[in-house]
Amino acid sequence: MMNPKELKVRLNKVNEELRKKARISECFHHKKEECKGEIKLAHSIQRNGRLSIIEGDVNGNKSIYSFTEVDINLSSHQLELKPIGKAKASTFFGFCDYHDSTLFSPIENKMFDDSDKHCFLHCYRAFAHSQHMKIQQLKAFTSDAEFNKFQAFHLAGRIEGTKIGIANGERVRRRLEQLLDNEDYSGLEYFTIVYDQLFPIASSAAFTPKFAPKSNKKLNYSISSLETYEPVFFTVLPDFEQTIVIMGCLPEHKRSVQFIDEFDSLPSFQQNKVLSSILIGVVENTFIAPALYEALGDAGKRQLIKELEETSMFAPTIYKSLFKSNLNFFQPKYAATNLRIAYN
Repeated sequence: MMNPKELKVRLNKVNEELRKKARISECFHHKKEECKGEIKLAHSIQRNGRLSIIEGDVNGNKSIYSFTEVDINLSSHQLELKPIGKAKASTFFGFCDYHDSTLFSPIENKMFDDSDKHCFLHCYRAFAHSQHMKIQQLKAFTSDAEFNKFQAFHLAGRIEGTKIGIANGERVRRRLEQLLDNEDYSGLEYFTIVYDQLFPIASSAAFTPKFAPKSNKKLNYSISSLETYEPVFFTVLPDFEQTIVIMGCLPEHKRSVQFIDEFDSLPSFQQNKVLSSILIGVVENTFIAPALYEALGDAGKRQLIKELEETSMFAPTIYKSLFKSNLNFFQPKYAATNLRIAYN
């Protein structure tokens, strides 16, 4: 039996092997003839001006925390979030140098203006990251990685489910490409919130909501290859004095429209709880500032790890309603000013 230190080394080795075997380097943009330069380690959330806002000092290094990066504390023998550098956060080998630079230049290092174009580009990038991750996931599941030995009983089902998700995503991808080619940035349904204070948290992803946030109606809850999943594009952007939340979906995706409409009808406190629940239990590309993580306290940290474990794709938990977190990241006490986060 391995001691905690040996287990930590083993888990890190297994995870690193899985990452290497899963890695795909390919430009997500459909006009391959335009591609120039190398495939970049692109950020789904821009590194400078967004992630740099929430980084803080951890053991003498500028770091942030990711909800997908955990480690074993050798003192408590408990899982905890592992600090990472912003250069590693939210990255994927998903765009060539040309498309990464030209396509997203309107939103890189520029103030969010709530225009259809800005919302569309954030939605497109969120979807690109999530679809790229699904394709990498399939490659990982079908590889000879040691990790797959630990999930052998469930592996066939997870491979099939991932294939269905990718196929559905490719249909969405083609629709987004049509809108992009026609510069029809109003072709999506959008919903935005702009908080007048900075909450040091960031996310960019696409998710298929299983339940509506108010009526609790089932929306996307099937493993049938005949079922068409309807994603919501989701972004949380930290700014120096505000926090921006963007949701979007295709207008023909009535279940996603219902999710957004019901979310819009909730009082602000419930919206904050639903957002926190999405960030923890639904999407897999969430980052928080060290100051926020420390402000949770020991009990809050344990609750966060518990919820991350319970909502993991590898967990047996089956929810009959929308997952509801016990945490709320959008309380005033977690605003940057109250966390004493200072920026130059």
